[in-house]
Amino acid sequence: MSPSLWTRSFGLWLLGTAQSQFGSALAGIALGFLVLHQTGSAGLMAVTLACTLLPNLLMPLAGTLVDRWPLKVSLLAANLLRGALQLGMGGAALVLGEVPLWLVNTAALLTGLAGLLAEPASSAAVPALVAPAQLARANGLLGSVGRGAWLLGTLTGGWLVTAWSPPVAILADGASFLVMAALLAWVTLPGRPTPAGPRPSLWADLGAGLRVMGQSRLLVLAPVIALLLNASLAPVTAILPKLFGTLGASATGYSLFLALESAGLLAAGLLVVQLSERAAPSRLISAGLLLTAVTYAALWLWPVTGVLLPGAAALGFGFGLSNIAFQTLLQGQVPQAYLGRVFGVLGMVSRLGMPLSLLLVSPLLDRLPLGLWFGLAALAQGLGWLLWRWGRQADRPAADWISKEIIL
Repeated sequence: MSPSLWTRSFGLWLLGTAQSQFGSALAGIALGFLVLHQTGSAGLMAVTLACTLLPNLLMPLAGTLVDRWPLKVSLLAANLLRGALQLGMGGAALVLGEVPLWLVNTAALLTGLAGLLAEPASSAAVPALVAPAQLARANGLLGSVGRGAWLLGTLTGGWLVTAWSPPVAILADGASFLVMAALLAWVTLPGRPTPAGPRPSLWADLGAGLRVMGQSRLLVLAPVIALLLNASLAPVTAILPKLFGTLGASATGYSLFLALESAGLLAAGLLVVQLSERAAPSRLISAGLLLTAVTYAALWLWPVTGVLLPGAAALGFGFGLSNIAFQTLLQGQVPQAYLGRVFGVLGMVSRLGMPLSLLLVSPLLDRLPLGLWFGLAALAQGLGWLLWRWGRQADRPAADWISKEIIL
């Protein structure tokens, strides 16, 4: 491993990311069980989940703010606000026993709004923390460590909710945000040049970011591919518990599927670390998309436990390859001044693809053969692979479209 990767700032960032992922996994389990414990309604639990997802519609605007403000300001604001909200809600639930549902939903909505700055700012921060030659290794490490921490948080969250209570897990999540904010104080992020003359409006800045995306076919296709892939993943995720139930594996099989998928994601990150100097990100993206398409096709043909479980690891590996490599590609090609906006648009599409797809296909999930959804996912992943290959071959070199847009 090149010593230049292991600066104090990157080490602190890696540590902060890991413990933050751990806390978020805790809260993801605890919030649902908190609402379910108080109301006994899966429908009301879905409303709370929707409150956390709705703010993602505003992520492109949040990405624009990230590009206008110092990165550390955006990151500190996101972590301090989320920490305060989670500690407040967890503390209220612990002291009062029950928190009014409107208050839980309001806190979920505000936490989602506060978190809008975090995703584009975090993606934009990595190129500022490491040298360009180290981007792939840095993203591979962040992906692997983050996934490992998330898996540990998921397992720990179930134990905390069972042995203690959901509010304890929510409090732990709030504390993780404050720890991240404290670590950020020791992270060095370079400042950004201040543009000369009057600052354009927020909408003008967003439009400039969209124009940058419009000058590259790959960047135009990226949100389309992300929406397509996430939309195809949603029905598969929804039918898996029922499918394992019909196979006699039930919750144990489903949990093992998720664990193996996470293991595949973790392994992909470690492989990217090793191949960072030998494999181009665009090729890793193609390999990841093709692997997931082939794996889904195999699950469609043989939807049995003996194929589902190794298929889960293969899916995780494919997702990891394409996601980490795609992030590296964008960070290396998109001008630093536009990273917040580009990742804001992609983040919005990625976060909303699954819930929108579930709303559309939910009436059909119980009417069609369960294995058929794997076939549809294989078609979607295969189409995504073809679109990526087409865009990669037809796209202009990065310098051609970067040079035509004024860096704000």
